[in-house]
Amino acid sequence: MTRLEVDVAIVGSGFGGSLTALLLERVGLSSVLIDRSSHPRFAIGESSTPNADLALLAIARTYDLPRLAPLAKYGTWQQTYPHVVGGLKRGFSYFHHRPGLSFLPVHNHANELLVTASPDDARSDTHWLRSDVDSFFAAEAARAGVPLFENTTVTLAPRGDGWRLAATNRPEPLEIDAAFVIDGTGEFGLIPRTLGIASRVDTLATNSRTVFAHFCDLQPWDDVMRAAGATNADHPFCCDHAAVHQVIDEGWMYQLRFNNGVTSAGFVLDAQQCPLDDSLSIQQEWDGLLTRYPSLVQQFQGTTIVAPAGGLARTRRLQRRMSRAAGPNWALLPHTSGFIDPLHSTGIAQTLRGIERLVPILREHWQKPTLTAALARYAATLDREIELIDKLVSGCYLARKNFRLFTAFCMLYFAATTISEHRRAISLAADNTTSPFDVDTAFLLADEPDFRRLVSETWQRVRQLAAQPTVSAAEIAAVEDAIAAGIQPYNIAGLCDPAAANMYRYTVAQKP
Repeated sequence: MTRLEVDVAIVGSGFGGSLTALLLERVGLSSVLIDRSSHPRFAIGESSTPNADLALLAIARTYDLPRLAPLAKYGTWQQTYPHVVGGLKRGFSYFHHRPGLSFLPVHNHANELLVTASPDDARSDTHWLRSDVDSFFAAEAARAGVPLFENTTVTLAPRGDGWRLAATNRPEPLEIDAAFVIDGTGEFGLIPRTLGIASRVDTLATNSRTVFAHFCDLQPWDDVMRAAGATNADHPFCCDHAAVHQVIDEGWMYQLRFNNGVTSAGFVLDAQQCPLDDSLSIQQEWDGLLTRYPSLVQQFQGTTIVAPAGGLARTRRLQRRMSRAAGPNWALLPHTSGFIDPLHSTGIAQTLRGIERLVPILREHWQKPTLTAALARYAATLDREIELIDKLVSGCYLARKNFRLFTAFCMLYFAATTISEHRRAISLAADNTTSPFDVDTAFLLADEPDFRRLVSETWQRVRQLAAQPTVSAAEIAAVEDAIAAGIQPYNIAGLCDPAAANMYRYTVAQKP
């Protein structure tokens, strides 16, 4: 029998759980990591952003963890950890496809949108090959002395004011007594299952699912465009060095290129338009989608699936929203509390921001009567973030068949993320002594009522337009004007500028 007693038990050793354990050790709280599987293991949720990078850099500085800081920029990552596979992400790129038609570039980029997120490759954001990056974070936690039990399934039961976790699949019995439990298991949701926490997924407007894999030998989209007659000379960055979004009638396809020749790609489908049909094999569904879009067929010729081990995979509905995210002696990490969709690459950043809030709460309120109230504020912030992200994503789904309307609605997300990045970058500047960053600030302006109201009102208007059989140019122009006026207090990046022709070059906050 192995028996441990710790302050905090963390279930799930992905980057979120492992980083949380590492920070708890730094603030003097003992922890243990438990995971049903082992590293390295396949996972998606791979695209980082400046908000994520800045949060990671701040965490490295605040908790004196210099080994984490290189991961905040592509250049320093490659110099320091070339064996940890990542990808170059200069920004976001979008291309609008019509069924049965090849993609044809137009001179004014009316069917394209490129939004820059970094000024050069060295300071670029990254894609995370999660099998490598999660392994790195788990190893860092173990290096700091955190016990890690892999391939271990546990039950969770109250014990006094805390918890007992008991392994159910190990040859040698294992019991862990913990005063507090953090759930980083994501979709599995050990605490929600144990406590019977109700789902509020029915309150979400986004309803999507995925069909995905990792591929090698995927032709660069830039090559496909050039073969179709594009010069791409006025692209602010190579469109493949990005989170590539191929916008289609059924939803969209993501393409994330790693620097080992592998690309993560998948269709993310509007599940209301494309409900899961179990009578179709995954391969049949993939092929049926791909063949509707000739330029994607061209791009995927000669590709080979390299992961996951079973080939193409698909999910049921992606969305989740728990009715509770924390209690007196437990908390859910953001990805367990709720998830919307990969459209705006919010997952990594929201997880890091949640950890930034949760660990100081445990440090400052540990074994104090104020802990429960502080955790309630943590949970309320997560829920506001999920509600806002749901609107920002579902509005894009509503608008996707009219790319001009889709592009306009995307500006709400880019306004929120760029002003957030700017504020954070200022706080991290070496000469800053007057603008500290409050880690309790919600992600993507979710705690700013005026911005939430703007998003909600615009979403309602887009929903009305999406229900119409046709949408006039004047109606779209009215939405564009309303968004441009509404984001003015946040628009530091020249968004909604017709002269930009959907090519936005200057949206980046400089990373320290």
